[in-house]
Amino acid sequence: MLKWIQLVPKKCNSWSTRNFYIGAIDGGLLRHAFRTDDANKDDLPLLDDSISAATALWRKEELLSRLKNLLNCSHEQTEQLYKANRKALRIFAPKLLTDNIELLRANGIEDKFIYDNPRVLSTPTGELATKLKLLRELPAVDDCKMLSPFLKASLKSIQRMIDIAKHEKISGGNRINYISERTGTEVPIVIKFFATNIRVYRIALDKFISNLNICLDHLEPAHVVRHLSVLAYAPASIRERLKALENSPLEKIKPWMVRVPDIALGKSFEAVIEKGRQPVFKDSVTSTWFETYVLKRMESLLGCTEETGREIYEKCNGSVYLVDNIEFLLEKGVHAETMIKQAPILMTKREDLQQKIATLGTLQCLRNLNDVIPLCALKTYQLKKIVNNLNNEQLGPINTNRIYYFADNIGFQPSEVTEQFARRTFMFRIPKESFLANLKLFLEHMNREDILADLWAFKYSPGIVAERIARAKEVRGKKLMPWMVRCPDVVLEKSLQLTKDSGALLGENETIVEYFCKRLGFDREVANSIIIKTPSVRNVRITKVKKVIDYLLDELDYKPNDIALNPRILMHSLQTTKKRMAQLKEIGCRPKSLIIVCKSQRQYEMFVKEWMDSMERKKKIHQYG
Repeated sequence: MLKWIQLVPKKCNSWSTRNFYIGAIDGGLLRHAFRTDDANKDDLPLLDDSISAATALWRKEELLSRLKNLLNCSHEQTEQLYKANRKALRIFAPKLLTDNIELLRANGIEDKFIYDNPRVLSTPTGELATKLKLLRELPAVDDCKMLSPFLKASLKSIQRMIDIAKHEKISGGNRINYISERTGTEVPIVIKFFATNIRVYRIALDKFISNLNICLDHLEPAHVVRHLSVLAYAPASIRERLKALENSPLEKIKPWMVRVPDIALGKSFEAVIEKGRQPVFKDSVTSTWFETYVLKRMESLLGCTEETGREIYEKCNGSVYLVDNIEFLLEKGVHAETMIKQAPILMTKREDLQQKIATLGTLQCLRNLNDVIPLCALKTYQLKKIVNNLNNEQLGPINTNRIYYFADNIGFQPSEVTEQFARRTFMFRIPKESFLANLKLFLEHMNREDILADLWAFKYSPGIVAERIARAKEVRGKKLMPWMVRCPDVVLEKSLQLTKDSGALLGENETIVEYFCKRLGFDREVANSIIIKTPSVRNVRITKVKKVIDYLLDELDYKPNDIALNPRILMHSLQTTKKRMAQLKEIGCRPKSLIIVCKSQRQYEMFVKEWMDSMERKKKIHQYG
């Protein structure tokens, strides 16, 4: 804290007069205080002399102009340099970029390197100069400009590399030249890949040479140069992996195959032989591996089809833990059907999955592990808390837990209940008395499928649930749904009013088919054909159906057959229907078929245009005929 205070400019020292508060640390004071000496000497002016101006971005146009003059580059290239170093410009003045460019060019670094690696310019000038000085100390280097790719590495890594290179004796003077000689690759290319794997210099010299000899005996030199990180593995592991690869049906062996997980080199290469092509490998950095083997292994372990195995693989995003988790769960007695249904849990880290299964094993009254597997989708700390709560709660005359009590009363499998509870974890937090009372009310008045599908209603107090059910039951009778408990009063009142209106039209036991028979004068067979032709009509409110029929028959004098031929009109907006029929009447059109009224806006407008064009042509013919 003392050092920070010393860095703050003198004009910020007057704490009381400036009304300084700790929240300002996140603003201009901190950035102003932490600017480097070089940054504060910049000759680009601030927007004003206030401290708040120090937090703003510098004038972009002026900086772009300087970059363009220094590098003689295009506008697109200067924009690219600016965007790459935009974050640095929030802390350092733009002179940092121009000084770094001048420093790099003074040391013979080409402009192309700056364009390809623009973030190098964000390095503090002093640190960049130190890197360049260290790289010149690397033994046996004819042209230091070739070492420019190492500027992207950290100063600590470069320092370690130079220290090691100075004290070790190796053919060529350093490891870069040694690899170039052994592989027959040009030094600049070796440097390019060495810079991205600078940790290779941390390997002991004997191990480095030994691993390089092993790899060159089995792999192509160009491939070894591109994957130098393989030299960091133990020689025995490299030999073992290369031997396994040689005995496989692979046509080519590459160094990155040495780095993939062991499961990639399993005993099953049948798919490679059958399909007559190379297996699908993916980079181990992405935590995926030999896809063909994994799919075959899953089919064998789960007894599933190739399509099902592919679906599981895609759901788990090719997780590296996939096969290990399947084998672990099978050992614990989890059924293959359960794993197929709960596939996402297979992408959990094996250590986490083992901990979750161990936690579930402590659940009292656990009848079968398969009943609670869906809970593995939760976080470990969530699962521990839920299991602890379930163990401290007793339900029913026989000691059981909330999951089994719910499943036994509602008549579903415990695994189905657990799956829904895992998606709605509040079911474990509802007070015991509310849970039991609400479950009893729902079972008395609602279908069990509806209860399990909509658990949100359990969050309400038993008093509200009972009151809502009583109100809905007066109007709807036995047709009650959980959403009626949790919806706003306005929605419930509107729904009940619509139910009353529909009941007044249909009677106690009348259906929409019987209403068609009575209202349109059809027999039951014709009414059923209307429903079959347009099944969605069954879902339209009967009050709306009545209004549409009244409008078509009473106001427009259409016949019931017109409605039977185009039942879609019953689902169409009555407001739009009236608007279109009025417009058609104005242009002298009475459509024979109601289907045109149900068309899309574009199709309807095209019909109107064609009709008016036709009427215009007839008018001209009549006028000149």
